[in-house]
Amino acid sequence: MLLLSSAIDMKEILLNNGVREIHLPITFNSAAMAEREFKLAAKLLESAKAHVVSLEVSAGSFADFAAAKFCEGSQFPSNRILPLVDAHFPVLAGAHITAVAGTLPKFARSESGARSAFYSDGVFDYCRTFGVVSKVDNALAYEHTLDNLRLLEKALEPFGFSYADIARTWFYNDDILSWYADFNRARTDFYKERKIFDKLLPASTGIGAPNPSGAKIISGALAVRKIGRGEVSDVNSPMQCGAPNYGSSFARAVEIESAASSRVLVSGTASIDFGGKTAHVGDIAKQVDLTMQVIEAILKERAMTLSDTVRSVIYCLKPEYYAEFLRWEKRNGGIAHFPSYSIVCRDDLLFEVELEAAKNR
Repeated sequence: MLLLSSAIDMKEILLNNGVREIHLPITFNSAAMAEREFKLAAKLLESAKAHVVSLEVSAGSFADFAAAKFCEGSQFPSNRILPLVDAHFPVLAGAHITAVAGTLPKFARSESGARSAFYSDGVFDYCRTFGVVSKVDNALAYEHTLDNLRLLEKALEPFGFSYADIARTWFYNDDILSWYADFNRARTDFYKERKIFDKLLPASTGIGAPNPSGAKIISGALAVRKIGRGEVSDVNSPMQCGAPNYGSSFARAVEIESAASSRVLVSGTASIDFGGKTAHVGDIAKQVDLTMQVIEAILKERAMTLSDTVRSVIYCLKPEYYAEFLRWEKRNGGIAHFPSYSIVCRDDLLFEVELEAAKNR
């Protein structure tokens, strides 16, 4: 993977016909640092002649000004989640910017106000959406989830995509522990209705985090439509059983392949054994190590390593757990990432990672 010359860990994926997808993770722990990092990112994108197609931010209120300034006058979809406690120390905060060069993206808004971005490389059409929220009563977990899924699908429609085209989803579920069962039931019912189990089951992240809208869920998706010689397929995990085995409807990973490059979208992954049970309860060091071993094994199946990472999010139940991940990095080598202070979907899981790796041909 090409590392561009930058103070930021900026990487790019060579798509097809001269189109490039650029990834920039940034981290910050103060308002001044957030403003500086967003300004640097904007300059790097300008020099690369790139156009932003999505922004993800996980940060407290101190980052409001910097994030708003970066988005000023823009049309790209963005997602904002908040830490579990706004003023907690140490501060875990960061963002990920996805941009494209070599093509001009198009943007749209659905009737509910959800933004989407479209771009194409002649082999695949891509559609990204983020920040999708429902106005259904937060107390109605099942109904709220179903409405969010329908709105997520609607956000893709301006560019002719359907839910069956989705390769990856994100669901940031406020108060996830109390109603994760209802969320999973609603998603499974929706997928059965749309016949998703007969097609491509998306990779996914389901994490507990509040959002500024106050809605029960804020969601996003990456949809991919094949128009040339390429493939989109699910990838099994050598070290974990399929998530549907214990009631969660998502693939462990999804691969997008073309003549120019291959990428693997790894779902949110935690310290779960092959039978679906939590491993190393109460031991953050061992949970970090197993999580990264599981991801590494998935990538190895597709002839990649962790050094091919272009995007990852490090979710920590307590901010101090991030230090354990940094110790892992010191032993094993760094990866492009940003951290988030969030709840994992089980009360005995302390740590989760979602990751995207890519290799140019």
